[in-house]
Amino acid sequence: MLSRVSNSLYWMSRNIERAENTARLISVRLIGSIEHKENHWDELVSIVGANEDFEKQFDRYDAKSVMDFMSFSSENANSILNCVKLAREDARAIREIIPQELWEMINAFYWEVKQYKHENWSPETIDDFYQMIIRQSALFQGMVEATLSFDEAYLFIKMAKFIERAEKTSRILNIYYYRSEDPEHNDPSLYRHWFAVLQSVSGHEAYLKKHHPFITGERVIEFLLFDESFPRSIRYCVDQVYQVFQKLEQGKIEHYSEELLELIAKMRHSFQTMTVIDVMTDDIHQFLQEFQSNCFKLGRLINKTYYLGEVGV
Repeated sequence: MLSRVSNSLYWMSRNIERAENTARLISVRLIGSIEHKENHWDELVSIVGANEDFEKQFDRYDAKSVMDFMSFSSENANSILNCVKLAREDARAIREIIPQELWEMINAFYWEVKQYKHENWSPETIDDFYQMIIRQSALFQGMVEATLSFDEAYLFIKMAKFIERAEKTSRILNIYYYRSEDPEHNDPSLYRHWFAVLQSVSGHEAYLKKHHPFITGERVIEFLLFDESFPRSIRYCVDQVYQVFQKLEQGKIEHYSEELLELIAKMRHSFQTMTVIDVMTDDIHQFLQEFQSNCFKLGRLINKTYYLGEVGV
């Protein structure tokens, strides 16, 4: 497959996933701020690692500023509007490769986001916008599964999706774990805190089926790090990246892909051998930051191995 095509597939998928993750994060925080007066809007900007860019545009981390920056700002490369715009540009570049239905869906998605009247939004009405983003991302995933052959194009889309998910889950855990250590938390607020973490990755229902009715920090961390069947746990995502790599290489390891395999295998091994007790006893922040660093290296090695464009986290 041409590197140009692989690059567009990779980033089309990654930007759709990124837009959905951002929409879900804001939606959960928005509901929490209305129902429980919980704010800390700076957390959301920290999760996406954009504090420096945010502070160039805004003086304070309030709801209006953070939602505007993360949803519509043309100065924020990872705003929802920019992510959907970039995904549409990549899809247009490979219209001859992807099914017509998929291109039409992404094109319509972009115009729906672009035409949203974001100058006049209010916290009472904007959640409809975030729910639309989440639905369109689900439609994208469904159309990929229903209309693409399971060939290299499909594998690049799948690999990008799971790298983006794993990296974002680790960032959410890192920031929210730090906040959970705040002495102002009492038992009810901690319960809401960890429930919000699960909602942020759409994992509250899957978690409750497994651990009903107890929500504790340790169990949530274990679920999001090590669960083998939840599609947004880091272990599940890393396993999927490993399986995609094996299919792309057809089970053979060539000299050009050895370095990439070593890193994926190393990341996978840590989630197969460690436990939540190990992680929490050592230093969970260091563990998650090291994982994020490895995600960045993974992007660079995918770029190097498959001659993509600029790939990173």
